[in-house]
Amino acid sequence: MGLFTKNYSKPGKGVEKNEQQKRPFFLFFELFFAKFWKMIQLNLLYLLFWIPAIAASAFMTNISPTLAYLLFFLIAAFTAGPATSAAVYVLRCFTTRTPVFLFSDFLQQFKQNYKQSVGAFLFNAVALFACYASYTVYAQLLPGGVFSILARAAIVLMAIILAFETFHVFLMIVTVDLKLRDIIKNCLLFVFLNLIRNVCTLIFAVGFLWLEYKLYPLSVMILPFVGLVIPLFIMTFNAYPAVKKYAIDPYYEANGRPEEEEAIFEDVH
Repeated sequence: MGLFTKNYSKPGKGVEKNEQQKRPFFLFFELFFAKFWKMIQLNLLYLLFWIPAIAASAFMTNISPTLAYLLFFLIAAFTAGPATSAAVYVLRCFTTRTPVFLFSDFLQQFKQNYKQSVGAFLFNAVALFACYASYTVYAQLLPGGVFSILARAAIVLMAIILAFETFHVFLMIVTVDLKLRDIIKNCLLFVFLNLIRNVCTLIFAVGFLWLEYKLYPLSVMILPFVGLVIPLFIMTFNAYPAVKKYAIDPYYEANGRPEEEEAIFEDVH
């Protein structure tokens, strides 16, 4: 059965296996522009679940920036975390050209994957914050020297590994039936199995978010439309081939693929 051997009951449908595939670069833009208006709808829906965390942290910023930061991620874990899984599910359907009812399927996935999504969001937020805090401490206590450079380099490497794991975790949540610890463990394997695409995601998806941050408040103009969904689509698009190769395909090779899975699906909604 390949890399993964446990039960899967949520694999995504794909395009016909004999269909000639376009190069990823051209396929990405073809899918993006074909689903552009749906992307806007999805972005507006997804943004709603970030508003509570944004509002609470903005209110607390003048009182305590640290508390505002912690409050942001705590609230976001219970609202934006499950919404991220729901948005990734819709984007996975866009990627595989599977029919999807945007609002109803989004809400269904939000409820269905709530607990695992909250746990995944908290795990990654805490882990990345620990990397940031450790880097800051080393920079202050050990401003120079070989040991300081090596220690900070190790922390940066760990942060990159965690970022690569994050690229896959929500897609895995909506694709496979595994406990969260097993999902995270397998996503850590995807760090290396999907290395080239991970680097591309880091450059373009995280780079896009960084540009939005640097261009604030100008970037507020695009945030409601595609500001969140573009980086999320890049992550999903680049993570799906590895998930399909190492999780979905081995499952079907061992258990047989239903006939309806062989069809080409076009979203007509």
